[in-house]
Amino acid sequence: MFRILLFLLLLGSISFANKDLDEGEYWFKNRARNSKNDHADSLIVEKMIDAYKRALKDSAAEEKAAERLLYAYYFKGCYVIDYHNHEARLKLFDESKSFGEAMHAKFPNNTEITSLYAQNLSLWSSEYGPLQAVKEGVARKIRDLSTEAKNWQFLGRAHQLLPYIPILLNWPDKDLADKFLTLAHKKDPADLNTSLFLAELRLDQNRYEEALKLVEDALSRGVRSNYTVEDKRSRWKLKDLKKRIREKMQ
Repeated sequence: MFRILLFLLLLGSISFANKDLDEGEYWFKNRARNSKNDHADSLIVEKMIDAYKRALKDSAAEEKAAERLLYAYYFKGCYVIDYHNHEARLKLFDESKSFGEAMHAKFPNNTEITSLYAQNLSLWSSEYGPLQAVKEGVARKIRDLSTEAKNWQFLGRAHQLLPYIPILLNWPDKDLADKFLTLAHKKDPADLNTSLFLAELRLDQNRYEEALKLVEDALSRGVRSNYTVEDKRSRWKLKDLKKRIREKMQ
C-alpha cells in the first residue's frame, strides 16, 4: 500500500512539472553564457523569454514564469539591446509595462512581480519621456509599487533621481533617499547596485570617505556567480565612480 501511495505521489509531482518552465530556468541560470563583458548573448536571452512565455499557459507555472519573464524583459533591455537603440528599448519596455500591470493585478501579493513591474515601468518611462511620464503619474506609480513591495532600493533611487517640482512632483526627498538606500544596503550588502547608488549619494553629500569605502567594499566582493553580467556592469560603474570620488578628494 505504501509503495502504491509513493508511486502516486511521484506521478503527481511529475504531472505538475512544466518542461517549458524548466527550460526557461535552464537559460535563466545560463544567461551569462557567451556574454562579452557586460553584454549578453541575444540568442540565449530569446530562448529564455520564449520558454517563459510558453510556460505562462500552464496555470500551475504561471506565477513563477511571470516573475522570470519580467526579469528577462529587464535583462534584455539592459544587457542585450544597445543603450542608444531607443525604438527597440521602448518597444520592449512597453510590452513589459503592459505585462507587468496584468501580472501585478493577477498576483498582487507577489512582491517579486511588484518590484519587477516597478523596475520595468521606470525603464519604460526613461524611453517614453521622463517629463511626460511624470505628468501621467508614472513616477508616483513607481513610488507606490516600490513601497508596496518594500523594495527600499527602488524607492530610495526614485527619491534620489527624481527632481522636486512644485505641484507636479512634490514628494521626492533626498533625506528619504538616504533612509531607504541605507535600509536596502543593510538588507542586502551583496547587491552592488545598492552600494553604487548609496556611494553616489554620499558623493553628492560631499561625504567622500564614506563614498570611497562603499565603493571599495563593493569592488572587493567580486562578481556573483548568479549575476555575472549584471555585476560586471555594476563594477564598471563603481570603478568610474571611484575615479570621480578620488578627484574630489584631491
